[in-house]
Amino acid sequence: MQNLSAIIDYRGKTPPKSPLGIPTLTAANVKGGRIDLSSVSYVSEETYARWTTRGFPEPGDVLITTEAPVGEVASFPSDQTYLITRRLMALRGKPGVLDNEFLKYSLLAPINRDRLLQATRGSTVPRVLKTDITGLHIWTPTFAEQRAIAGVLGALDDKIEQNRRTAEGLEKLARAIFRAWFVDFEPVHAKAAGATFFPGMPPAVFDSLPTRLIDSELGPIPEGWGVEELGEIADEVRRAAQPSEVDPSTPYIGLEHMPRRRTTLDDWEPVSKVTSNKSRFNAGQILFGKLRPYFHKVGVAPLDGVCSTDIVVVDAPSEPLRTYTLAVVSSDEFVAYTNACSTGTKMPRTKWGDMRKYPVTLAPAEVTDAYHDIVAPMLSQSIAGVFESRKLAELRDYLLPKLLSGEVRVKAAANEEAYACH
Repeated sequence: MQNLSAIIDYRGKTPPKSPLGIPTLTAANVKGGRIDLSSVSYVSEETYARWTTRGFPEPGDVLITTEAPVGEVASFPSDQTYLITRRLMALRGKPGVLDNEFLKYSLLAPINRDRLLQATRGSTVPRVLKTDITGLHIWTPTFAEQRAIAGVLGALDDKIEQNRRTAEGLEKLARAIFRAWFVDFEPVHAKAAGATFFPGMPPAVFDSLPTRLIDSELGPIPEGWGVEELGEIADEVRRAAQPSEVDPSTPYIGLEHMPRRRTTLDDWEPVSKVTSNKSRFNAGQILFGKLRPYFHKVGVAPLDGVCSTDIVVVDAPSEPLRTYTLAVVSSDEFVAYTNACSTGTKMPRTKWGDMRKYPVTLAPAEVTDAYHDIVAPMLSQSIAGVFESRKLAELRDYLLPKLLSGEVRVKAAANEEAYACH
């Protein structure tokens, strides 16, 4: 790659962390062609000013990991300032010569990524040098055609990202409704203050609410509501799966496939790659990562499959209680509880025996049913987006090598805003 105008590299030193300030990006944040911000650390503004003596990454620059793992690629975000640190470099194409988006997709192409992986050195932690990356030769058509190719592939990725953001927004809305109804009891307070309705709550359900709170072991709760252990409304599902008994194409979900703080699970692989014992689950059941529960890995199974034995499969006797259980076990409070109950120092684990003892507020059925009626369509929409995104990703991955090898050409419009494959 001779057509680079900037290479920004702050590897080799680790800046001191700060509770707040400028977020940092490392190789762990670059996954599958995008930036994963589920876990970031921070540096102070003073550290950032001292550190950035070799230039600043700009929105759209291509980030590439140089070790642990090698060759993950994504675009530098445009939403705010970030510091790039360990095992990460930023590349910038020459304006009008090498388009950054085209460069990103070129580095994502299997043929180029394989060539980079073949250049790795080091037995314990494989890595590549800066010269391995800059010495990589990639096919570069005219700048207009580069933009056209990036436009075709980018349109698919934009839709995938839109589905992810939609799911993220729906999850936030579902959590907000759960907290308002079942934690802060906002509809009850509103009714006690003289309100005749509560936004989003069916009128008949609002009319059935009490107007005062009573004491309980959890503190004040609405009159007529109860407190039960989680195990009274949900249970662990134990169905062991021996490797020899499972079809090789069966979807497998491990902890590595589960994002942090997101209940929409969109990643899995064929179980043929896994040889140890697993647990079976069905679509709609809840998966809770019991190893290092503070990682907050909780989600709804989008399909039938098998999972790691470090995942607890949870289900409830009815759809409304399953929806309610998901809200409980994916809450910050429940995750903190399981973390406190964990055993083991280096690899702490929780277990269902402790999880089931978690106290929950139990509302009358009409309230729980109404919550389910509102939230269940959100969950369904998110899961539908997962399957649409996987199909779009398959199409992108099919087109990627063909476009980047010239096997399939694109026609660049004169204004570089419209593209057509031929």
